[in-house]
Amino acid sequence: MPFNMVGFVESTPGTGTVPVAVALNEQLYQNHLDDLMITKEATFVLGVHAAAVSTGARVILRQPKMIDYDIIKVAEDGMSSPTCAYTPYMARPLPLRVDKLNALIVNATDEAVLIGVLLGSGKITQAMKDEVNPTHVIHGIGDTTLTTLTWGHCPITWNETLDAGIYEVIGMRCGTYIAAAWQMCLARLSIPGSQTWKPGVPCTRMLADKEEYQNARYEMYSEWPLMGIRFDTQHMPNIECLSAAAITNENVDLTIQKVE
Repeated sequence: MPFNMVGFVESTPGTGTVPVAVALNEQLYQNHLDDLMITKEATFVLGVHAAAVSTGARVILRQPKMIDYDIIKVAEDGMSSPTCAYTPYMARPLPLRVDKLNALIVNATDEAVLIGVLLGSGKITQAMKDEVNPTHVIHGIGDTTLTTLTWGHCPITWNETLDAGIYEVIGMRCGTYIAAAWQMCLARLSIPGSQTWKPGVPCTRMLADKEEYQNARYEMYSEWPLMGIRFDTQHMPNIECLSAAAITNENVDLTIQKVE
Protein backbone atom coordinates (compact mmCIF):
# COMPACT_ATOMS: atom_id res chain seq x y z
CA MET A 1 0.00 0.00 0.00
CA PRO A 2 2.75 2.60 0.67
CA PHE A 3 4.13 4.30 -2.43
CA ASN A 4 6.99 6.42 -3.72
CA MET A 5 7.03 9.28 -6.20
CA VAL A 6 9.75 8.95 -8.84
CA GLY A 7 10.50 11.24 -11.76
CA PHE A 8 11.83 11.22 -15.31
CA VAL A 9 12.75 14.61 -16.79
CA GLU A 10 14.73 16.14 -19.66
CA SER A 11 14.89 19.55 -21.27
CA THR A 12 15.66 18.13 -24.75
CA PRO A 13 14.86 14.40 -24.88
CA GLY A 14 14.61 14.24 -28.68
CA THR A 15 11.81 13.90 -31.21
CA GLY A 16 9.57 10.92 -31.84
CA THR A 17 9.33 8.02 -29.38
CA VAL A 18 12.28 8.57 -27.05
CA PRO A 19 13.23 7.56 -23.50
CA VAL A 20 13.37 10.21 -20.80
CA ALA A 21 16.22 10.24 -18.28
CA VAL A 22 15.65 9.32 -14.64
CA ALA A 23 15.77 12.52 -12.58
CA LEU A 24 19.15 13.32 -11.09
CA ASN A 25 19.67 12.72 -7.37
CA GLU A 26 17.21 9.81 -7.26
CA GLN A 27 18.28 8.08 -4.04
CA LEU A 28 15.44 5.60 -3.49
CA TYR A 29 16.09 3.40 -6.52
CA GLN A 30 19.08 2.10 -8.40
CA ASN A 31 19.15 3.83 -11.76
CA HIS A 32 21.31 4.54 -14.75
CA LEU A 33 20.47 7.09 -17.43
CA ASP A 34 16.98 6.07 -18.64
CA ASP A 35 16.68 2.91 -16.51
CA LEU A 36 14.96 2.83 -13.12
CA MET A 37 15.22 -0.53 -11.33
CA ILE A 38 11.90 -1.65 -9.86
CA THR A 39 12.11 -3.33 -6.44
CA LYS A 40 10.03 -6.20 -5.10
CA GLU A 41 8.59 -3.85 -2.45
CA ALA A 42 6.82 -1.65 -5.01
CA THR A 43 5.69 -3.44 -8.15
CA PHE A 44 2.58 -1.44 -9.03
CA VAL A 45 1.95 1.86 -10.82
CA LEU A 46 -0.58 3.84 -8.76
CA GLY A 47 -0.60 6.97 -10.90
CA VAL A 48 1.15 8.82 -13.72
CA HIS A 49 1.69 12.56 -14.04
CA ALA A 50 3.04 13.88 -17.32
CA ALA A 51 3.67 17.32 -18.80
CA ALA A 52 5.41 18.35 -22.00
CA VAL A 53 5.88 21.38 -24.20
CA SER A 54 4.98 19.42 -27.31
CA THR A 55 1.30 19.34 -28.24
CA GLY A 56 -0.19 15.87 -28.59
CA ALA A 57 2.48 14.06 -26.60
CA ARG A 58 1.94 10.57 -25.14
CA VAL A 59 3.76 8.68 -22.39
CA ILE A 60 4.80 5.04 -22.61
CA LEU A 61 5.89 2.99 -19.59
CA ARG A 62 8.02 0.11 -20.86
CA GLN A 63 9.55 -3.00 -19.30
CA PRO A 64 11.23 -6.04 -20.87
CA LYS A 65 8.83 -8.91 -21.63
CA MET A 66 5.80 -6.69 -20.95
CA ILE A 67 3.28 -4.95 -23.18
CA ASP A 68 3.73 -1.17 -23.04
CA TYR A 69 1.45 0.99 -20.92
CA ASP A 70 0.49 3.75 -23.38
CA ILE A 71 -0.94 6.84 -21.65
CA ILE A 72 -2.38 9.73 -23.61
CA LYS A 73 -3.10 12.18 -20.77
CA VAL A 74 -0.22 14.66 -20.93
CA ALA A 75 -0.62 18.33 -20.01
CA GLU A 76 0.93 21.16 -21.98
CA ASP A 77 3.49 23.50 -20.46
CA GLY A 78 1.89 26.36 -18.53
CA MET A 79 -1.23 24.53 -17.33
CA SER A 80 -1.92 25.71 -13.79
CA SER A 81 -3.77 22.64 -12.52
CA PRO A 82 -1.86 19.34 -12.21
CA THR A 83 -5.14 17.43 -12.56
CA CYS A 84 -4.82 18.12 -16.30
CA ALA A 85 -1.70 15.93 -16.32
CA TYR A 86 -2.58 13.11 -13.93
CA THR A 87 -3.96 9.63 -14.66
CA PRO A 88 -5.06 7.72 -11.50
CA TYR A 89 -4.54 4.00 -10.98
CA MET A 90 -4.61 3.77 -7.17
CA ALA A 91 -7.67 1.52 -6.93
CA ARG A 92 -6.68 -0.49 -10.02
CA PRO A 93 -2.87 -0.37 -10.13
CA LEU A 94 -0.82 -1.49 -13.13
CA PRO A 95 1.52 -4.42 -12.40
CA LEU A 96 5.27 -4.25 -13.01
CA ARG A 97 8.11 -6.76 -13.03
CA VAL A 98 11.20 -6.56 -10.82
CA ASP A 99 13.23 -5.27 -13.73
CA LYS A 100 14.17 -1.97 -15.32
CA LEU A 101 11.43 0.57 -16.08
CA ASN A 102 11.68 3.13 -18.86
CA ALA A 103 9.43 6.14 -19.39
CA LEU A 104 9.22 7.31 -23.00
CA ILE A 105 7.68 10.41 -24.50
CA VAL A 106 6.05 10.41 -27.93
CA ASN A 107 6.42 14.00 -29.05
CA ALA A 108 6.57 16.20 -32.12
CA THR A 109 9.29 18.59 -30.97
CA ASP A 110 12.48 18.28 -28.94
CA GLU A 111 11.33 20.19 -25.86
CA ALA A 112 11.08 19.73 -22.10
CA VAL A 113 9.13 16.86 -20.54
CA LEU A 114 8.41 15.78 -16.96
CA ILE A 115 6.97 12.37 -16.00
CA GLY A 116 6.07 11.42 -12.44
CA VAL A 117 5.22 7.82 -11.53
CA LEU A 118 3.72 6.61 -8.25
CA LEU A 119 5.24 3.21 -7.42
CA GLY A 120 3.45 1.27 -4.68
CA SER A 121 3.15 -2.07 -2.94
CA GLY A 122 -0.52 -2.60 -3.76
CA LYS A 123 -3.88 -0.97 -4.42
CA ILE A 124 -5.31 1.97 -2.46
CA THR A 125 -9.10 1.88 -2.38
CA GLN A 126 -11.62 4.44 -1.21
CA ALA A 127 -12.46 2.15 1.72
CA MET A 128 -8.83 2.36 2.87
CA LYS A 129 -8.93 6.15 2.70
CA ASP A 130 -12.18 6.25 4.64
CA GLU A 131 -10.55 4.50 7.61
CA VAL A 132 -8.43 7.51 8.53
CA ASN A 133 -9.37 10.01 11.24
CA PRO A 134 -7.60 13.33 10.59
CA THR A 135 -6.64 15.41 13.62
CA HIS A 136 -4.74 18.31 12.02
CA VAL A 137 -4.04 20.13 8.78
CA ILE A 138 -0.75 22.03 8.86
CA HIS A 139 0.62 24.49 6.34
CA GLY A 140 4.26 25.22 5.60
CA ILE A 141 6.35 27.31 3.26
CA GLY A 142 9.75 26.93 1.64
CA ASP A 143 12.01 29.45 -0.05
CA THR A 144 14.52 27.18 -1.74
CA THR A 145 15.81 27.77 -5.25
CA LEU A 146 16.40 24.38 -6.85
CA THR A 147 18.51 23.05 -9.69
CA THR A 148 16.55 21.98 -12.75
CA LEU A 149 16.12 18.29 -13.68
CA THR A 150 17.21 17.28 -10.16
CA TRP A 151 15.43 16.21 -6.99
CA GLY A 152 16.24 19.03 -4.57
CA HIS A 153 15.75 19.23 -0.81
CA CYS A 154 13.39 21.98 0.42
CA PRO A 155 13.37 22.76 4.17
CA ILE A 156 9.84 23.68 5.27
CA THR A 157 8.83 26.16 7.97
CA TRP A 158 5.52 25.02 9.50
CA ASN A 159 2.93 27.50 10.70
CA GLU A 160 1.83 25.45 13.70
CA THR A 161 3.57 23.93 16.71
CA LEU A 162 2.15 20.47 17.27
CA ASP A 163 1.80 18.82 20.65
CA ALA A 164 4.58 16.31 21.29
CA GLY A 165 3.79 12.91 19.83
CA ILE A 166 3.78 10.72 16.75
CA TYR A 167 1.79 11.75 13.67
CA GLU A 168 0.96 9.91 10.46
CA VAL A 169 0.67 11.73 7.13
CA ILE A 170 -2.65 10.90 5.45
CA GLY A 171 -2.71 13.59 2.77
CA MET A 172 -0.52 16.09 0.98
CA ARG A 173 -0.74 18.89 -1.50
CA CYS A 174 1.96 21.24 -2.73
CA GLY A 175 2.27 24.39 -4.82
CA THR A 176 5.45 25.74 -6.38
CA TYR A 177 6.49 29.00 -7.99
CA ILE A 178 8.60 29.06 -11.12
CA ALA A 179 9.47 32.38 -12.73
CA ALA A 180 9.30 30.93 -16.25
CA ALA A 181 6.79 29.47 -18.69
CA TRP A 182 7.31 25.90 -17.47
CA GLN A 183 5.04 25.26 -14.49
CA MET A 184 4.70 21.54 -13.88
CA CYS A 185 6.50 20.14 -10.86
CA LEU A 186 6.63 17.10 -8.56
CA ALA A 187 7.00 17.05 -4.78
CA ARG A 188 7.57 14.20 -2.32
CA LEU A 189 7.91 13.93 1.45
CA SER A 190 11.31 13.84 3.10
CA ILE A 191 11.10 12.94 6.79
CA PRO A 192 14.40 13.22 8.72
CA GLY A 193 15.68 9.78 9.68
CA SER A 194 13.27 7.93 7.37
CA GLN A 195 14.18 6.94 3.81
CA THR A 196 11.95 3.88 3.38
CA TRP A 197 9.06 5.54 1.51
CA LYS A 198 8.70 8.97 -0.08
CA PRO A 199 5.11 9.44 -1.27
CA GLY A 200 4.40 12.58 -3.23
CA VAL A 201 2.09 14.59 -5.45
CA PRO A 202 2.07 16.73 -8.58
CA CYS A 203 2.27 20.42 -7.66
CA THR A 204 -0.20 23.16 -8.33
CA ARG A 205 0.99 26.45 -9.77
CA MET A 206 1.75 29.51 -7.64
CA LEU A 207 1.13 33.01 -8.91
CA ALA A 208 3.94 34.40 -6.74
CA ASP A 209 5.69 33.71 -3.47
CA LYS A 210 3.05 32.34 -1.04
CA GLU A 211 0.25 33.10 -3.53
CA GLU A 212 -1.32 30.08 -5.20
CA TYR A 213 -3.77 29.89 -8.09
CA GLN A 214 -7.05 28.47 -6.78
CA ASN A 215 -8.26 26.68 -9.89
CA ALA A 216 -7.23 23.07 -9.24
CA ARG A 217 -10.20 20.72 -9.24
CA TYR A 218 -10.48 17.68 -6.97
CA GLU A 219 -6.97 16.34 -6.46
CA MET A 220 -7.54 12.58 -6.17
CA TYR A 221 -3.89 11.91 -5.37
CA SER A 222 -3.90 14.12 -2.25
CA GLU A 223 -5.87 11.74 0.01
CA TRP A 224 -3.91 8.82 1.43
CA PRO A 225 -4.74 5.87 3.68
CA LEU A 226 -2.76 4.90 6.76
CA MET A 227 0.56 3.74 5.28
CA GLY A 228 2.98 4.00 8.20
CA ILE A 229 4.39 7.35 6.96
CA ARG A 230 5.08 8.84 10.40
CA PHE A 231 7.07 11.60 12.05
CA ASP A 232 7.54 13.00 15.53
CA THR A 233 7.63 16.64 16.52
CA GLN A 234 11.43 16.58 16.78
CA HIS A 235 11.68 15.50 13.13
CA MET A 236 9.16 17.53 11.16
CA PRO A 237 8.76 16.69 7.44
CA ASN A 238 10.41 18.54 4.60
CA ILE A 239 9.95 17.97 0.87
CA GLU A 240 11.93 17.27 -2.27
CA CYS A 241 10.91 18.88 -5.56
CA LEU A 242 11.61 18.21 -9.23
CA SER A 243 10.98 20.33 -12.31
CA ALA A 244 12.37 21.19 -15.72
CA ALA A 245 12.63 24.84 -14.62
CA ALA A 246 14.06 26.56 -11.55
CA ILE A 247 11.70 26.46 -8.56
CA THR A 248 12.05 29.33 -6.08
CA ASN A 249 9.13 28.97 -3.60
CA GLU A 250 7.04 26.15 -2.15
CA ASN A 251 3.68 25.83 -0.36
CA VAL A 252 2.82 22.59 1.45
CA ASP A 253 -0.34 21.35 3.22
CA LEU A 254 -0.27 18.09 5.16
CA THR A 255 -3.31 16.30 6.54
CA ILE A 256 -2.15 14.31 9.55
CA GLN A 257 -3.48 12.00 12.24
CA LYS A 258 -2.04 11.88 15.77
CA VAL A 259 -1.35 8.20 16.49
CA GLU A 260 0.67 8.36 19.76
